[in-house]
Amino acid sequence: MSKNNQMVSVVISTRKIDPTYYDHVKRMFSHPNTEILMYENDGEMSLTQVYNKGLKESVNDIVVFMHDDLILETSNMTPKIVKLFEKHPEYGIIGIAGTDKLVNGMWWTHRENMFGVVGHIKDGKRHVNHYSKGVFNDILKDVVVVDGLFFIVRKSLLKKEFNEEFKGFHFYDISFCIENFLEGIKIGLTTKFGVTHKSIGITNKQWEKNKLLFEALFEKQLPLTI
Repeated sequence: MSKNNQMVSVVISTRKIDPTYYDHVKRMFSHPNTEILMYENDGEMSLTQVYNKGLKESVNDIVVFMHDDLILETSNMTPKIVKLFEKHPEYGIIGIAGTDKLVNGMWWTHRENMFGVVGHIKDGKRHVNHYSKGVFNDILKDVVVVDGLFFIVRKSLLKKEFNEEFKGFHFYDISFCIENFLEGIKIGLTTKFGVTHKSIGITNKQWEKNKLLFEALFEKQLPLTI
């Protein structure tokens, strides 16, 4: 599969493990040696805690973090992910949606600086958000932040783990990206992997609280741009 015989680990946090969904993930990643770590977490831990657990317990250097309500639409994902990192060994984080300009806690503030392609299901209907016109398959787009619904890391390049100051299920991704970006870690975006999100992002009180924390922590560094 790879000249370095690399493999991929997949980390998922879910309220209750669904064997059918596990099988879907296993089938779409396709390689029999893909490691799938599905953590049952009904609010006992924050997503930053679960993902740090995944970083520590995964056996592979390449680790995918993904939501448990994604329909994966790209087959043979493991070899494709390995080849992408082989082609771009200098990147520590690769996602499928993000921005090259961050001015506050909302990465989607500047629509013209958003990139990526993500499908969504709302009211039983599927639609695709093309955040940008560009297609970035084997050529990565440099960004400062990627969205947490699906992203991949190379553990050996990371400088920071997930910041457990952020509780609940928000800002685990943006804080992780920014802390690594500030340490010189390259973050890239690809449109190579198709997914459909079975929900749409919503904000709540925990999101608002984490937004205030994020903007307080990085007040001196914002705005950030490529």
